Amino acid sequence: MSLSERFAEFFAAVNPRGGDGEYLHPYPWQCDLVERVAREGHWPDIAVPTGAGKTSVIEAHVFLVAEHAAWMLRNRDADDDGAAAIIVRPPRRLVLIAPRRVLVDDQYEHAIELAKKLRDAEPGSAIGHVADLLRRLQTIRPGEADRDPLPVWRLRGGAARVDDGWRLDPAACQIICATPQMWGSRLLFRGYGASPNARNTETGLIAYDAVAVVDEAHLHERLLETGRRIAKQPWGSRRLQVVGMSATSRHVEGELTLSGADYADPDLARRVFANKQIVLREVVDLKREGERAVVNAAREAKADGTVGVFVNDVASALKVAGDLRQTGNNVVLVCGRMRPVDLARLRKNPDESSNNLLTPVGDPKVDYLVSTQSLEVGVDLDLPVVVTMIASANALAQRAGRLNRSGNSEPATFTVISQKGLADLDAARDQDVSKAQRSGPYDGVELIRAACWLRDLDGSIAPARVNELGLPEVRSSLLPALRQVDLETLQMTSMRQAADPDVDLYIEDPERRQLQIRVAARDHLEFAPDVVADVLEKCPPRAHELAPLPWSLGTRALQRFVARADRWATEHGCRLWAVRSRSGELAVEPVAKFEDLAAGDTLVVPAGVPMCTSGVVDLGGGGEPYGDVLKEAPDEAPHDRVIALAVADVQGALTLDSALRTKVSRAALADVVQASGDLECAARLRNGRRADTDLWWRCADDAERGLLVVLDLRWRARTTRSSGPEKVIPIGDHEARVRQRVKLILDKLLIGVGGREEDALLLAASMHDEGKRHPAFQRRMGWEPGMVPVAKPYPGHRPEPGDGWRHEQLSVVYVAAKSGLDHLAVLLVAAHHGRGRALFNRGIEDLLEGFDDCTPELRAAAEGLFGDFGHYELLRAKATRKYGAYELAWLEALLRCADVQISKEEED
Repeated sequence: MSLSERFAEFFAAVNPRGGDGEYLHPYPWQCDLVERVAREGHWPDIAVPTGAGKTSVIEAHVFLVAEHAAWMLRNRDADDDGAAAIIVRPPRRLVLIAPRRVLVDDQYEHAIELAKKLRDAEPGSAIGHVADLLRRLQTIRPGEADRDPLPVWRLRGGAARVDDGWRLDPAACQIICATPQMWGSRLLFRGYGASPNARNTETGLIAYDAVAVVDEAHLHERLLETGRRIAKQPWGSRRLQVVGMSATSRHVEGELTLSGADYADPDLARRVFANKQIVLREVVDLKREGERAVVNAAREAKADGTVGVFVNDVASALKVAGDLRQTGNNVVLVCGRMRPVDLARLRKNPDESSNNLLTPVGDPKVDYLVSTQSLEVGVDLDLPVVVTMIASANALAQRAGRLNRSGNSEPATFTVISQKGLADLDAARDQDVSKAQRSGPYDGVELIRAACWLRDLDGSIAPARVNELGLPEVRSSLLPALRQVDLETLQMTSMRQAADPDVDLYIEDPERRQLQIRVAARDHLEFAPDVVADVLEKCPPRAHELAPLPWSLGTRALQRFVARADRWATEHGCRLWAVRSRSGELAVEPVAKFEDLAAGDTLVVPAGVPMCTSGVVDLGGGGEPYGDVLKEAPDEAPHDRVIALAVADVQGALTLDSALRTKVSRAALADVVQASGDLECAARLRNGRRADTDLWWRCADDAERGLLVVLDLRWRARTTRSSGPEKVIPIGDHEARVRQRVKLILDKLLIGVGGREEDALLLAASMHDEGKRHPAFQRRMGWEPGMVPVAKPYPGHRPEPGDGWRHEQLSVVYVAAKSGLDHLAVLLVAAHHGRGRALFNRGIEDLLEGFDDCTPELRAAAEGLFGDFGHYELLRAKATRKYGAYELAWLEALLRCADVQISKEEED
């Protein structure tokens, strides 16, 4: 069986068409992609029309990793037919970068569905075979058969980072769905939402042994430029791959696009040649007449099924939706000022047909679906009719992609409301541009080019025609490229720079940057201010609670909005709060006026404040209440709680254990939580593992009620200890286990790091905690003279916070003395927890203070590294030049991953 035939078998198994036993087949271009990557080991740029199955890159990635694992594990060099079957090793991590959270969520859900099918697959089946191969590559909990074969993660904006499990197993096949900012910032050692000490780990893993597929690539030229410049940095063979994926050809050498075989495929041909007839309606004054023209066209276009209506800003969407409802129509409004939890209610639920609106199935009870840019990409709609306001050519192409997606609607009309005579203007002439009226975020130049583009399409906006004609050239700013000096500054991750480079400059064009604040609603804001502030810091708003408000809405509109919310809060004995993240640190501050806010902040308002219209945050004074939805987290996200309880009811549990860590105290608290009505949380406290839940109680002095924060740790990376180990962990034993895990990771990577790098990694693993032998550190761990030095606190002991002294700095002294100054091993130990990049903050006397048993050899090594003429920073500079910033970060990440995995297993 050939590689393409095996891929087709796997693809069909994970993509059943329905309950009739019929299965989908991969299109020829998808098989070509698999064949090319298997042959060359490098992903090409992808240019295939809307509806041609670009999301299938997920299946292709998973299949390729499994196929290479099978080939390596069986050490074969020929397939069943005797032909050559060498498969070049593909990257282990696929990062999908999408421009909008809707598309990120859609790709994430697609990957989650595939992961579930792999997890539940029957042994021996096509899916089960792939699942077994993927499990063999993993190093977390080795030997356990119930591990999820395909870890899937999501990286997108929010006040708190929760999806960081992707950075624990470098050998696993993974899918990471991310926004441009979340991926780009990590690529540049400045991960948004990440702590400074995690930056090198995240950069090493996301930029090494990974392929990044940038969807809607024509919108992200700046990001592609930066990613490809980084991919050319000096490093090993597993360098980053950056792939541009678009619905239109970019005419790049080696680009993968549709072939004659694709056009001969009946199912694909029906989609790419789907009937999509352009109907142009012009008005003299787009600002005054445009919304009414959209409403009239939508009413006239009413057909069997839902009419899609696209406008260019939220104010227009609210007005159009309101007008369409006046005649008794069922209208659903979807736009960017909705919370993910509100949007999730509209997404597919197989058990409820009314929740199929945002799927190809649709909802026949909905007459009109009104949206802005939110539904342009990522949502697999199959609308029979679309009415849209004139927008940029790219936006129009995307909106047309939601029309007659399956190719089964005849006829299918794409009605565009435009300014009269727009196509007769010249976008290169200032006097002509001044005649074009702006619409939403689109200026005159964009709209003139879009009108001319529509004219050149000759009445059809079918995917094949769009791909053939292409899109008008997008204007790009003349911006400086990423310089080597900028990269050298960015890689100094453990030092706060006086003038840190602005990574946004290398991620997106400043002209396209959309600054915003986010809005969340919470109960219990009437409690004492210090209690509320502490609770919001402990449990900040999660991603599913946040509705974005663009800064471009204008100061006056946002001022009025905040003032209204503040008046309502004051009347109800509450206040507004700002939750903000600066350099990885979370801060919570009260808000009284708009000027107290800054771009990037999250505004927390009291639950119940009237500020919505149809679930959309309405700056014009919507009258619907904005509710607390913390409890409505999606299944794959942490289910946190903030519960108001009487102090008298909680006192019994606190008496048993003030930290609420013991099983008996949690059982007592579970009874109180159950009495409050939260049965699910009570069951978790009573029956769940202690390590899976973190509890925190806060109340004001003499108060009758307080707030209990219940943090769900089941979905979070186990990078911190929630309960101490139950056995003694000697330093030597821990180091030996970490060394063994590093070797396992290298074996599972199947790339043969070998030689100098492997020797340094194993040496670093076997000595990475030697600095913990310092007596002062041991006393913090509960050690007393005569006891064995430990790597973790003695059972039952809770260590006191230190003064910032880091054991890694002393550990590198041990490594240097032992190895004769193996510079790579020294640097790996120094930075595996993110420290020492590029310097440590202690001199030799501070480092060795109280270490009476320090040997002359250790003191000499310490003097050579950190004395007045120490050369530690020179070693790092030389290693960076030799290995490159990214390979060095990757090697540091391998050691940290092994250390975290072993530490978690020791605590469990």
